[in-house]
Amino acid sequence: MPAVRILDPMFRRPAGMVATVVVASALGACVGPPRAPVAAVQPLTAEELAYLAPAQRQAHVFARACERDDASACERLGGAYWVGNGVMQHRFHALSLWTYACGQGIGTACEQAATLYEQGGLVPIDGARATELYQAACNAGRASSCTHMGQIDEDGRWSTPSPRRAARWYRKACDRGDAAGCHALGLAMLEGRGLSRDTAAALELLDGACNEGHALSCRQLAVLHEEGLFAPKDATLSAGYQHQACENGDGPSCTELGLRAREQANGELALMLLGNACDAEDPRGCALLGDMLALGEPADPASAAQMYGRACRGGLWEACGRAAALVGAGGIDETELRELYQLACDAGATDACDYLAGMLLDGVGGPSDPQMAAVLYDRACIGEHADSCVHLAWMGRHDGGREPLAWLVRACELDEGACVVLGEVHERKMVDGAKPNAAIDAYQRGCAADHADACFRLAGVHARGVGTRPDQEAAARLYQVACDGGDADGCSALAGAFRTGDGVAQDPLWADHYRARACELGLQASCQGNTKVSSRPSGTAPKKPSGPPAR
Repeated sequence: MPAVRILDPMFRRPAGMVATVVVASALGACVGPPRAPVAAVQPLTAEELAYLAPAQRQAHVFARACERDDASACERLGGAYWVGNGVMQHRFHALSLWTYACGQGIGTACEQAATLYEQGGLVPIDGARATELYQAACNAGRASSCTHMGQIDEDGRWSTPSPRRAARWYRKACDRGDAAGCHALGLAMLEGRGLSRDTAAALELLDGACNEGHALSCRQLAVLHEEGLFAPKDATLSAGYQHQACENGDGPSCTELGLRAREQANGELALMLLGNACDAEDPRGCALLGDMLALGEPADPASAAQMYGRACRGGLWEACGRAAALVGAGGIDETELRELYQLACDAGATDACDYLAGMLLDGVGGPSDPQMAAVLYDRACIGEHADSCVHLAWMGRHDGGREPLAWLVRACELDEGACVVLGEVHERKMVDGAKPNAAIDAYQRGCAADHADACFRLAGVHARGVGTRPDQEAAARLYQVACDGGDADGCSALAGAFRTGDGVAQDPLWADHYRARACELGLQASCQGNTKVSSRPSGTAPKKPSGPPAR
């Protein structure tokens, strides 16, 4: 049986759900409504109430009802205290009110308390307490808490995993109308986790959840019908479910539809769908929308920068660099870019740490902080970002000692292109401990990895006899390797060798050929006279080396 590609089935709490706390050791610890939060809302006459704002009057109504043991009113008064709506914000008052309401069987109060014990907040994370509260909420009729209980038993975050118990919780949630519970039960049925596999029933559950607005169920069905797993392969049906997922707020589905519209040259539809994806917090959709705005006719770089910024904040760290390219075009400034790089760096994106360090070092987007720049370069270097190791070496080159060399050695180990810098430091004795003969090792490593500039510099040390005896033939062979690799300086040097006969037979035709090649590669100093390279001169071509000369 092929494995089904299951999308993330984790229960997603509705946006804006208030996290709450409960500190009592038992659900029914409070035998009556808590006095302090109720008394803080003093009784008023009808005339006095008339002068209050609507939210204050409502809080007064809740307080009076709570005094009369109306647990639902106590729970709502707790909500007012939590957000400071009509009363001065006081979350510990909310705490005591929800404790009482939960003990009186108000499921929403139990669920909100469980959320805090699960995530941490006013109280430390406590898995046992969260489980107790979610179970109480489920037993009080809160279907979404039944779904969460299923997730707790399925992943075993606080106890031994039990797919059977999880399936029972999912079924209870689904029977009570929770689409997320039906989705989770459908996936369990599809894979036979905790209950017998029943493909038809599973697809029916997913379809029902999709029709109830559960976007992830729609996307899952789109995948199943696209791949032909556990469901007939049907591109039309798959596209229909994908559209339904997008309409229900699934960002990735909107992104895929936007890409399809762009491929079909329907730019207006693509912009709309990618905009929907970005609004649904899909960072990939934001980045693709930024691409369309940046490259469109006419281009809108300011709006593109904003989209890249949203993608970066959403965790697509490569979009931070795209935003950086548009600084100054409007939509994003250096201060905001610095904040974006900070977010990406904190999340472990080492290239972002490198860019942020450069901004801190130069005082771009805020005050200069060389010490923090060094810390970030060090973090990125340890994280295998070679450029940061090089930057760290330059920052420490005046400090004495051999530490800059150690950083450059690490950079060379991470990226052979950085070996050129290590070789130059050794060749020119730029720091203490530098050895000219070590430049050959560094350049050799870079050249062996097909870095043409390293081959050019290796040729130079052989030509000048730096750390070794002068060897013009070896230099000419390496100039040839560098030139063939696209290094203009290598072509120019090889032209000079043919002109003077250093290491090769003197040949003005070959000299002109390589001078023209250097010009074509962008070396303006070689652009004199006829610089077009149509073919190599007739005759025997210079002998190419089988590899860099032996050391």
